[in-house]
Amino acid sequence: MFEKKDKRRLYWLIDQYLSGKITERVFCDEFYYSYSLEIRDDDLTKLEQKVFSELDKIASRFSEYEEDHELDPKAFYTIDQLKQKIKETKEKLSRMGNDSIE
Repeated sequence: MFEKKDKRRLYWLIDQYLSGKITERVFCDEFYYSYSLEIRDDDLTKLEQKVFSELDKIASRFSEYEEDHELDPKAFYTIDQLKQKIKETKEKLSRMGNDSIE
């Protein structure tokens, strides 16, 4: 595990989620604590800034509650949408040589 201010934590969180070791809620909460509160943009490459920003838009509006989606389907993202964005983020980072960090 990495400190919340270490960008490697974002990669670790993606790997933890995709391997089923953490839930969607834990992923979103921990991603927020690191990406939004601790990590500086200057510490990220341009690609990381772009893909993590896109992931943040989904993660910050994720809801596991069906009632939220019934209330306003456009306001919240589903488990499937979150999972797809996490996979896309990993693929984009992997193509640029930023594989998972153990």
